[in-house]
Amino acid sequence: MKKSTKVTLALGTLLSAVFVATSCTSNFCTNVEKSRMLFAIEPGVSTYFNSEEEAKADQKEGYTYTFEQVFSDNSTLWRRVEVNDKGAYTKSLKLSSIIEAAKKSNYAVPTTKYFTTFDTKVLELATYYAGASYSTSTLNAESAMSVLKNFGYMKFYSSVTEEGNKEKDKIWVNFESINSKVCYEVGIEQGPSIDFYNLYQSNMNSSVNNARSCIATIEGEYGNYGQKDESTGRATSVTISRKDWGYAWSKGPVSGLIVYPVAWLVDTFSNSFAGGINSSAMYNGWPQLLALVLVTVIVRLFIFAVTFKSVLSQQKMQALQPELAKIQAKYPNSNTNQAQKQRMAEEQMRLYKKNKVNPLSQLLVLLVQFPIFIGVWGAMTGSAVLSTGSFLHLNLATSIWDALRNMDGMPSNINGWWTALVLFLLMAIAQFMAMKVPQWITKAKTKKIARLGKNPAQTQQNRTMNIVSYVMLAMIIFMGFTLPAAMGVYWFIGALVSLAQSLITQLIVGRKRHK
Repeated sequence: MKKSTKVTLALGTLLSAVFVATSCTSNFCTNVEKSRMLFAIEPGVSTYFNSEEEAKADQKEGYTYTFEQVFSDNSTLWRRVEVNDKGAYTKSLKLSSIIEAAKKSNYAVPTTKYFTTFDTKVLELATYYAGASYSTSTLNAESAMSVLKNFGYMKFYSSVTEEGNKEKDKIWVNFESINSKVCYEVGIEQGPSIDFYNLYQSNMNSSVNNARSCIATIEGEYGNYGQKDESTGRATSVTISRKDWGYAWSKGPVSGLIVYPVAWLVDTFSNSFAGGINSSAMYNGWPQLLALVLVTVIVRLFIFAVTFKSVLSQQKMQALQPELAKIQAKYPNSNTNQAQKQRMAEEQMRLYKKNKVNPLSQLLVLLVQFPIFIGVWGAMTGSAVLSTGSFLHLNLATSIWDALRNMDGMPSNINGWWTALVLFLLMAIAQFMAMKVPQWITKAKTKKIARLGKNPAQTQQNRTMNIVSYVMLAMIIFMGFTLPAAMGVYWFIGALVSLAQSLITQLIVGRKRHK
C-alpha cells in the first residue's frame, strides 16, 4: 500500500471519528434558551430613557440620532436610536452586519421606522408576559429594560398548540407575527423584502445553531452573547435552566453516562472555586480554569486505572523492543520469504507469552479512550459555566481559531489573541512530547541492536506507524483550532498526564525486567 493511501485512510478514519463525536453528543439547549441567545445577539435598535432630555444627552460627534416617545400615553419612556459614523446601529451590530450583507447583494433594507416599530411591539409583548404589575402606560426606562431582560426573548419564541392539544415550543413564530403587524402598520415598502427576511433568519439561526453551552446544574445566567457592554466590558448572559441526570439520559447513553457527569464536575468545581454562581469571581475565568485542570486529571487517572494492565502491557512491549529487534534481525527477508515471516512470528509470540504480553492490548485502550473522548468533548462544549467569564480575556467556550482571527485591538490582548496563541502552542508542544518521548526511549534502547541488521518488513511497519502518528498529531492540532479553548486546556493537561504516566510505567517495567 502506498504512503499516500495510508495517509488518506488515516485521515479518513480520524475525520470519521470527529463526525461520530459530534453526532453522538446531543445539544442540551432548549428552544427557550436559544431564543434568549437570539435576543441577546439582536436586541433591536432602541435604547430607552426616562425623558426627552435624557435621550438627547451625551450625543457623539459624527453620529446620527432618532428620538421619539415610545407610547403616546406614556411621557416617562423615550427612545433613542444611535447610528455611528459607519452607518451601523450601535445597539445591534449584528443587525447592522446583516444590513451590510444585504446591501452588497442589492436586497431592499427595512427603514429605521420599521425597526423602531418592531421594537415597540416586542416591548408590548414582553410587558404582557411580565404580568399585571407592568403596563405600557407606566413603564420607565428601568422597568422597560427589566421587562426586556426577562421576556424580550418572546420576540423569537412561542409556545403553540398543535393537533391533539399538545403544546410545542417553536422559534420564529412570534417574530413572523410581529413582522406582519409592523409591515401592515408602517407599510410594506418600509419593511423587509423576502430576500432580506431570509438572510436575517439564516444569519440569526447560524449564530445559535452551534451554541451548545446549556448544561447547568444550577439555574442562572451564563454565557457571553452579542456585543460587549461598554460599562462592564462583558456581553450579555442568558438564563439557562437546570439540567438533571434524567434529562441527560433522555439525550442518549453517551450524554447520560459521560457528558453530564463530566459537565457536572466542571460545574461543581467552578462554583466551589468561585464561591457561587453569582460571584463576580466567575467572570475572571480562574475558577473555570482550575476546574478544568482538576477534571482533566480525574478523567485521565480514571482512564489510566481502567486501562492500567493494557498500558503496562504496551510498555512491556516497548521494553521488549531490544529482543524483538534481535529476532527481526535474524530474518532480514521476512517481507518476501513466507517461511522466514512465519518463523519470525512464532519467535515473537513465544517472547510475548514468556513475558505475559498481549500485543492486542492497545485495542482495549482505544475502546475505553474513544467514548470518553466523545463525552468530554460534549461536556466541554456543553458546559454553561465554561461559557461564562474569560481567562486572560479568552472565553473558554470560544474556539482558538475564532480568537486568533479576531485581531481587533492588537497588539493588546483585549480579545484574548495572545492567550489563545500561547494555549495553542502549549497544547501542540505537549501533544508532540507525549507522542515522541516513549518512541525516543524505545529508540535509545534499540539503537545498538539496530546495527546488527535490518528487517525491511519491520522498517516499513515503523514508517507506517510514524505516518499515522504524525497524521493523528496533525488532526489533534487541527481540532485544537476548531474546538473550544476548554478542549485545548484539556488536551494540554491530558498530554502532561500521559507523559507522566508513560515515564512512570516505563520505570515500573524497567525495574521488573531488571529483577
